[in-house]
Amino acid sequence: MNIYKIKVDGKYLAGFSDETVGQAPVGGWYDTGKDVKGLVLVDDITQAKAIEGNVNLKSCFNRIYEIIRYSKFEFKTLTFEVVGKD
Repeated sequence: MNIYKIKVDGKYLAGFSDETVGQAPVGGWYDTGKDVKGLVLVDDITQAKAIEGNVNLKSCFNRIYEIIRYSKFEFKTLTFEVVGKD
């Protein structure tokens, strides 16, 4: 299983913040939408979040996609780096 780290415009993803940066739209009668949380980016690779496996990588990518779609966050490059094998 590969271990990945994600870079956004040259900074590493360390996690997701508790700060709400956007709101997904309401989808139906009982759906109230969901809060979209922000990214925590760091310069140091040792503080970066290690993502184990393709399923977890897809989950992190989906959260980044929601941030882009429902907030004003913009970036130029998104890089997935393989940093090891488990």
